[in-house]
Amino acid sequence: MKTKLLLFVFFIASMISAQVKVELINKTNISRFDECVCLPLSKIAEREKSFSLSAFQLFDGDKELAYQIIAENIIFVIDVPAKSRKEIIIKSYKGTEPIQYNNRTYAEISPKKGGVYFDGKFRGPQFESVKRYKVPAIHKDHDALFKYEGPGWESELVGYRFYLDWRNATDVFGKKIYKLLLKDVGVHDTVANDDSYHKMQDWGMDIFKVGSSLGIGSIGMWADGKVNMVSKTDSVISQINENGPIRSTIETNYYGWLVDGKKYDLNAKLSINAGSRLTKCDLLIEDAENIATGLAKYEGTSFVKSNNKGDWQYISLFGKQSLNNDNMGIALFYNKYALIELTEDNLSYIVKLKPNNGKVTYFFAAAWELEPKPITTEKEFINYLDDQVNSLNNPITVEIKD
Repeated sequence: MKTKLLLFVFFIASMISAQVKVELINKTNISRFDECVCLPLSKIAEREKSFSLSAFQLFDGDKELAYQIIAENIIFVIDVPAKSRKEIIIKSYKGTEPIQYNNRTYAEISPKKGGVYFDGKFRGPQFESVKRYKVPAIHKDHDALFKYEGPGWESELVGYRFYLDWRNATDVFGKKIYKLLLKDVGVHDTVANDDSYHKMQDWGMDIFKVGSSLGIGSIGMWADGKVNMVSKTDSVISQINENGPIRSTIETNYYGWLVDGKKYDLNAKLSINAGSRLTKCDLLIEDAENIATGLAKYEGTSFVKSNNKGDWQYISLFGKQSLNNDNMGIALFYNKYALIELTEDNLSYIVKLKPNNGKVTYFFAAAWELEPKPITTEKEFINYLDDQVNSLNNPITVEIKD
């Protein structure tokens, strides 16, 4: 028996080719939960030359951590208590097959299968999820081309969608259950008439009214004294870049976006991380003086603006602004060094941002009082936002140990 045990231990040891210790440091007085950490693979390879970048595992003590590789970086989520250091161990193994982890995020684009167009609508009984899609020039709103009218993305906490038509505005799916579910939303709504998700379902519903406003974090440009949405374009291509356990990303290219007589090419990436309500919006545009985004106004809500000394700030609204007349909070996070001004019109609170070398980044988030672990009061929502902006201003420090 002892001989078999020794042989087993020797076998396991022989499979391990190298390991690297990494220390995560939370310098703030706020505990981080499902905090996303990014670690360049090159740093691991520099530290341990024999480390296999094709087969490895991450451990927080005895707990294995799911991870994802994006753009030569390892990303993972982890809990790190306030004012603490946490050591994780990365172990590489002999082999070439990466470990598959369960998804905690999801993104999709699901156009009508077959794409038969007749009498103003795309006909057919079924939508089909695709990796990449070029939007037909004849597409308009409510023509039944897309499942829930455009791309969708989600974590377990919340889902979002944007209308892939002239409106190009972002909307919110509120969840009453803690799971990924967009794959099953709207699958039978094939005629674009009284869609099911506009009424309360077992899982939740579409909870936000966008109309002609900026919705939540929608993309626009301030010109000619108003916000111009991404409405007039030469062509649009949308694709799923990542669909993984830690992050999902939708990338959309808008070619020839017409604003005040001038055309722009806009690249937009929307991403969400496991365990997070925040959507990150990364934009790339040349020769633009500004990008305008913001939040839809709703009567009876409270407007709050952050007041901290960090680079990242937010604006927010809280109150009975859901389509189900429930309490709901929405927020937009922006970098103060990119801010041109905060303003408003009749429909939206507006954040005007200055591109830096053509780049603009901001975040948005929504919370609903019918979630499994809900934020039900304005105070709770502001506390949540303050924690999130604290995290943006003070990311976890990563140190590779000797």
